Amino acid sequence: MNKGFTLTEVLIVIVLFSILAVSVLWISAVAIKTWGTALDRTQIRQEAGSAMARMIRELGQTNSITDAKDNQITFLADLDGNGTDETVSLDTSGSNLIRMEGAVTTILASNVQTFGLSYLDVNNTLLNPPGGTSTQTKRDGIRVITVSLTMDKDDETLTLASSAYARNQ
Repeated sequence: MNKGFTLTEVLIVIVLFSILAVSVLWISAVAIKTWGTALDRTQIRQEAGSAMARMIRELGQTNSITDAKDNQITFLADLDGNGTDETVSLDTSGSNLIRMEGAVTTILASNVQTFGLSYLDVNNTLLNPPGGTSTQTKRDGIRVITVSLTMDKDDETLTLASSAYARNQ
């Protein structure tokens, strides 16, 4: 009685095991890629949502706008409730959306593809910077500030837009 395996049996087992191993590795690779994509999507949504919420909240407290452009704004608002207006600027630097208050610069979001601002006056007429916002009188007439933000990370792109009613009205 022979208790060993033939060469053919060993080769069949090796081929079947190889097919099984490649299948498991392929499924694992797809699962890891899907997990990474979902993680990127979650991170970009959280970062964009947080940045947008802060910008809209602060723009809603605007007492005066000192500079208004298509992709940059500087405004005065009493953000800490102490009765004194702080000067805040929103702008981009490379792929970062930055917020400057005095000498403090904060990155609100990274991986920013586009950051845009548009302005409506009390008659809901679109003001086209720089001409439509070139003087303090024109900037004082800004009623609504619309913010659009597009962020891109790997294969994920997210665009958010929202509007704030300036308190100066």
